[in-house]
Amino acid sequence: MNIDYKEGYVRKMDISQNEAILNPEQHKYGDIHALPHSPDLSIYIPMIGINYCAPTYKNIREKADITVLGFVINGHGEIQVNSEKHRLGRGDVFILRKDSRHEVTALSDSSEPWTYYWYNLHGNSLPLLETFHLLHTSYIPDAGIGHLFLKGLDAAKHRAEGTDLQSFSILTCTEIMMALQQAIKQAADYYSPVMSRMKLFLDQLVGETFRSEEFALHMGLSFRQLNRIFKQHTGITIYQYVLTRKMDIAKMMLQDTEMPVGDIAFHLGYDDPQYFSNLFKQKAGMSPTAYRKLNERSAD
Repeated sequence: MNIDYKEGYVRKMDISQNEAILNPEQHKYGDIHALPHSPDLSIYIPMIGINYCAPTYKNIREKADITVLGFVINGHGEIQVNSEKHRLGRGDVFILRKDSRHEVTALSDSSEPWTYYWYNLHGNSLPLLETFHLLHTSYIPDAGIGHLFLKGLDAAKHRAEGTDLQSFSILTCTEIMMALQQAIKQAADYYSPVMSRMKLFLDQLVGETFRSEEFALHMGLSFRQLNRIFKQHTGITIYQYVLTRKMDIAKMMLQDTEMPVGDIAFHLGYDDPQYFSNLFKQKAGMSPTAYRKLNERSAD
């Protein structure tokens, strides 16, 4: 296998060495590197690797306990995070966030096997995504950061003496997220200034009640027009985005603070704690109190 270290792409795959990819029963083949870590770390990367996928490859996590960062090298595939679905090709990045339903599928309409780098993030990865405004981003087209993914993979493969691989990998992962944040901002500014303004407004709305009339007045377009633009870019409606964002932040607050459920509801713009609790149960499958207790046990 020849790798272009500058661009981070696999230029040619030696099929004779990777025959497993041609066997439908194998589904995928690739290098996996386990990294040493301390159980005391709040976030860590236990494994990174590269997948060569057969056309039959499909991976589903009904409620993922990890976040996955991926960079597509060759071929085509499809990812679905909850109800949001995207087709991916060379140079695209995908984020499969923790606590969501993940579905990853190779597409058979390509002469090249779907191949991608991947990082698994365990622990409290959602606040890190939130820091870089990536908590509700599943797909970044043509990101041009394959070299960053390859940097971490190369370090894990060669295990340079004196290198703290876990710290190096987390720093590389942070560098990847910074680059993705910048790529999203540049794309939004270039392709849709309206979309950029919408995301900025909505991301600052966490502690307030969303009112479509005020939003439309602020943006200077009808809510129907805004919703159409938003769905074209993200695959979900504005209401779905706002609600998902509030529920994800509620989960973080339940896990990371001892704040009473009623105070969390008020912080997120809900005057009625019971309404918030019912909404949370509808989306998370359990009450806020049960969610907090479950995650307390998971952390023990």
